[in-house]
Amino acid sequence: MGDIKLMKRLLVCNLPARPNRRYRKETILPVINCQIDSLLTLGWNAKNILLLTNFKHDFMGVNAIQIDFNKQCLTGSKLWAAQYIFKNNLCDEILWAGDLDLWMSTYFDEPEILDVGLSTYSNVKKLNGGNIFWNTESIDIIDKIIETIEQREEQKEEPVINEILKSGKYKKRVTILNTSWNCGCSGFYPRFLRAEKPIRCVHLNINNRLAWETHALSRDGMGVRSVSKQLEHILRKYFPNLATELSLEGEKRSIELRKKHLNKVY
Repeated sequence: MGDIKLMKRLLVCNLPARPNRRYRKETILPVINCQIDSLLTLGWNAKNILLLTNFKHDFMGVNAIQIDFNKQCLTGSKLWAAQYIFKNNLCDEILWAGDLDLWMSTYFDEPEILDVGLSTYSNVKKLNGGNIFWNTESIDIIDKIIETIEQREEQKEEPVINEILKSGKYKKRVTILNTSWNCGCSGFYPRFLRAEKPIRCVHLNINNRLAWETHALSRDGMGVRSVSKQLEHILRKYFPNLATELSLEGEKRSIELRKKHLNKVY
């Protein structure tokens, strides 16, 4: 395992002017630091981790690049960050733009993509914008998505991503990646089942108990987990209070979900 040389990992944090329950600096900073630590542990070089924020921060050799983001579409901040990266020639190959709660569970090489690569939800018709790989030829697509969001004053980027990437002009430039590249909580078991193993990317809000139980403690009832032992070790370093066993509610839900999965074909 060596440094991933062709790909840059983009981490983005755009804090609103008025911090709210979801976007608080004191909650997000441990996540950012854990992300950086986990990437370095899994073989990344600090120079290939691009942290774009609207505040000062540095950790383990990764210094934040401060930029102005769109103030209306907070969830789409990765798009403005990706646009900045490419227009300032900070990435020569593939830019891996995943949410802050998208974790590298095991080492992997760059995915083979056209100009854009992303996975779907358990509903295979819906593209998941929480983890996208862009190459240097994709800047016009990023520009188009951003332009559409701004013109319509959209507050969510994912419907626009789905619209643009499924359109005739851009559809031929998109690679649909296996769910191993984005295994999240919604429809967890179908996504896990369809994924190549081992799971590469885990979409896990580490501050959400249900999410942790789902990914690490088999809340789905099928005895599977997406979090590697190595990733779990790093996560517990920053979040020592993570559960080691299912809650009573989780155990009950586990039984219900197991019955559901056993009687359904995915």
